[in-house]
Amino acid sequence: MDAQSVRAIRISRNMRQTDFAEALSVSRSCIAAVEGGHRPVSYNLRIRIAQVFGTGDDVITAIQRAKDSDKLAL
Repeated sequence: MDAQSVRAIRISRNMRQTDFAEALSVSRSCIAAVEGGHRPVSYNLRIRIAQVFGTGDDVITAIQRAKDSDKLAL
């Protein structure tokens, strides 16, 4: 999972960074840093995203395929 995947999951839920961070029990600055590419997506953050939003590897793979084919406008 990379920064664009995190952003795609957040946008797909129509959430602001603040709301997304609150749902994950992290700070908004953490989400901003991850989405901005200034901080890697930690293992714990991946787990929280999967638990809270039900996103598994299949969703991440679909996002990656869409990015690769330029069909996901981020």
